[in-house]
Amino acid sequence: MLPVGVQHAVPYIVIINFALVAAGLMVFGMIAGRNLQEGAPQGLQNFSEAIVEWLVGQARKMGDCRVNLVAPYLGTFFMLIIMSNLLAMLPIPLLRIPPTSFYSVTLGLALTAVFGNIVISTIHKGILPALKHLVWPNPIQLISEVSDVLSLSLRLFGNIGGEFMVSLLVARAAPVGIPLIVHALGLIAAVLQALVFTLLTSNFLASGLHHEEKKKKRRGEEVEQREEEACAATVAVEAA
Repeated sequence: MLPVGVQHAVPYIVIINFALVAAGLMVFGMIAGRNLQEGAPQGLQNFSEAIVEWLVGQARKMGDCRVNLVAPYLGTFFMLIIMSNLLAMLPIPLLRIPPTSFYSVTLGLALTAVFGNIVISTIHKGILPALKHLVWPNPIQLISEVSDVLSLSLRLFGNIGGEFMVSLLVARAAPVGIPLIVHALGLIAAVLQALVFTLLTSNFLASGLHHEEKKKKRRGEEVEQREEEACAATVAVEAA
C-alpha cells in the first residue's frame, strides 16, 4: 500500500509521471536523431534503429498500408508503455509509481488505440468502408470494439498494477534483498506487456484494414470446397 499521506495526491503524481515519460521520450528522440552515422550504427543509434526496424516490420506485415503512419503510431504506444512500466525500477519514492499501474491510464491508452485504429482505417479505406466494418454485416461488431478496449486495458493494468503492489508489499516486509528479485521479475513483465499491447493493437488494426479481404478469401475457400465436394460426389456416382 502507498503511504497515507501520498494516496490523496496519487492522481496528480500519475499525471506528472506520465508527462515526464513523454518529455523524456521527446528528448531521447532529439538526441538519437542527431549526428546519425552511415554504415554500421553504434551505441544509441544502434539501439534506436533496432526499435525502428521492428516497428516498421510490424507495419509492413499489414500489407498495403502507410508504413510511415502505422510505424510511428505503434512506436508511440510501445515507448510510452515500456518507459512508464520501467518507472517502478527507479529508487525515487514518488517517481517510481508507474502510470500504467492505474486503470484510468491503461483505459485511456486502450481507448486511444481503438480510436486510432478506426482513424487509420478511415484514412486507408475511406470513411464509409471503415464505418461499415463497425456495423455490417453484424451490428454486434461494435461489441468486439468494446472487448478490444477491455482486453488491452485490463491485461496491462492487471500485470503492471499487480507487480507494483507486490513490490510495495515485499519492500515493506523485507526491505533488503528480496525486492531486487521482485524488480528483476518486474523488468520482464514491463517489457512483455509493452510488446503485448503493441502487438495486439497491430493485430486489431490489421483486422480492420483487411476485413473485406478476409471475407472474400473465406468465401472463395467455401466456394472451392463446395466445388470439390460436388466433383467428388459426381465421381462417386459415375463409379457406381
